[in-house]
Amino acid sequence: MINVADSFVGHVLNIYLARATDGEVLNTKVASGGAVTAILNYALDEGLIDGVVTAKRTNGLEGKAVVARSRKELLATVGNKWSIVPFASRIKTKIEENNLNQVAVVCLPCQAQFFGQMRDFPMLETDFGERIEYIISLFCMGTFAFETFINYLHMNHGIKGRDVRDIVLRGDVIEVHHPGGVLRLSIREIYRYLQVGCLVCTDYTGGWSDISAGVVETKPGWTILIARNKKADELIKNAKKRGYIEVRDGSPFIGDVITGAREKLARSQKNMMCLF
Repeated sequence: MINVADSFVGHVLNIYLARATDGEVLNTKVASGGAVTAILNYALDEGLIDGVVTAKRTNGLEGKAVVARSRKELLATVGNKWSIVPFASRIKTKIEENNLNQVAVVCLPCQAQFFGQMRDFPMLETDFGERIEYIISLFCMGTFAFETFINYLHMNHGIKGRDVRDIVLRGDVIEVHHPGGVLRLSIREIYRYLQVGCLVCTDYTGGWSDISAGVVETKPGWTILIARNKKADELIKNAKKRGYIEVRDGSPFIGDVITGAREKLARSQKNMMCLF
């Protein structure tokens, strides 16, 4: 029988509430607890992986795929990425350029599905799935259609894309941080500026990943971690044993995660009916 959690957020082996013990990581990742950064730092230190492929914000909302191989390089990649980075098309090049053999990929649910299927069901010799050790998916309600959203900010609020310092989700409000202050927008007001594919996507947590990570409104400063298999569960537990993260039982917060997943599913079904 499929339980309620599995039906909305995929397979759940264990769910944790975690945060980094490193003060610098916490100060950089105030909103989420920095547990993903701390776990990846542990994996690099222990030689479990030789690199992390993730996205890094470069200018305003723009970003690019990068490889981090040290704590310093990991810290340089933290922060929300609200525009989609052409990730899958560049990861193979990044892996080959850096001669990596065991990488962790931090990505969005749609990207986790691509990487997970390629790793678990390889079809071509040119696939690089055997080099992917861990897939970590971030909770996602959607990414912005870059040009359209930048135009909206400029035309309606006088904010240029290059001036966007950060975007933070707080409940139903998105905060756009810029040199003139903080612009607060209702998330429902700006749904229209999401990528069309995001509007019909049903995956909130990344069911193909090894670990899903995100935040819930009721527990700020902590990261919700969903371990989907034994290898992922051991990674989290060993990072705790080595003092990289502190961990609590996350099961009391599974309802918050399911609420987000149900909202994304309902939005998708509504939009699908409009499209077809």
